[in-house]
Amino acid sequence: MNSLFIVTFTLFNAVTFGYSSELDYDGWLQIRLYHALNDDPIPYFTERGNITVTSIRTGAPTLAQMGLQPSQIANLETLAHRGTNYRLKAVIRSSSGTESTFLTSVPACHLLGTDLEDILTVWLDLAAEPVAINQISPGPCTLSKTSTNMWTTSIQIRYPDGGPTPDTASYIYKLEKEKEARERGEVKDNRSFLAKYWMYIVPALIFVVLTSAANPDAAAGGGNGGQRQ
Repeated sequence: MNSLFIVTFTLFNAVTFGYSSELDYDGWLQIRLYHALNDDPIPYFTERGNITVTSIRTGAPTLAQMGLQPSQIANLETLAHRGTNYRLKAVIRSSSGTESTFLTSVPACHLLGTDLEDILTVWLDLAAEPVAINQISPGPCTLSKTSTNMWTTSIQIRYPDGGPTPDTASYIYKLEKEKEARERGEVKDNRSFLAKYWMYIVPALIFVVLTSAANPDAAAGGGNGGQRQ
């Protein structure tokens, strides 16, 4: 196995390890939640609570959320009767020091149907930085009064799906074997003349064109040599 295969295989493994180390990186997230219980085009956000994810690999959260006041429950019921959404804002700070703000929403009637139960999914990129947050509530949709004023929240941490990894090492090995077989004459080269020797033909054509362009007088003189004075 020659040095080209060894170097390429080493680089491929290094890149793969780099992505794996980012995916396996264990950091933390601090999430500040704010919600809007009004139905205006511009939401009026008030504080809902804080969530700390101590390990993004395990997704273990620590939640500290405030219960809804009677007036807030009444506003949530108004949103449900109007068929509108409960809006949530999340300000997420990661262990790298970056801070991002995300918006999400869920039908208000679903929160009434589950007695203020919701699921927050935080999506991270390959560098373990938050890129989105989604709120869902399983429902069912109902207009009945909630039996509690306390939130029941679950946190999920998700990475993007990487998809299948190409078998680059095997492909390079196959190319090397075919090259060695051609050099030993075991594989017949069925390429055309131009396909085999284009790297020699093209420079020759370029040289001819450049030579002709550099001597226009000689070409003109040759054309007038047959004219009678």
